[in-house]
Amino acid sequence: MKGWFEGFATASARFAGRPAMLMVALLMCIVGVAAFFSDNEHFLGGVSLAISMVTLVLIPILQATQNRDNAALHAKIDELIKTHEGARDSLIGVEKQSNDEIEKVRLAEERSA
Repeated sequence: MKGWFEGFATASARFAGRPAMLMVALLMCIVGVAAFFSDNEHFLGGVSLAISMVTLVLIPILQATQNRDNAALHAKIDELIKTHEGARDSLIGVEKQSNDEIEKVRLAEERSA
């Protein structure tokens, strides 16, 4: 299931960043405005539900993609820290610490500079 979700999330995020998704969003907006001005409450409710469902589906897809990109970026930065002689090895994995601990590390760096 995890592999399926990662593939689905990646493909969906790529589609969400393309002009075709902008066209789909604009079309949904136009249909939403048409539904608002129509006297058919079922049509308005259906369009509102569809827009809400698309929004709810895109949130975890985009978040999963962002999490993967963030993890890759941290891995690359950790590798640079390992190879640079003057870098502090204590910074490797600092993203896993709490905000207070990260702030302490940052303040310690400012004081030593």
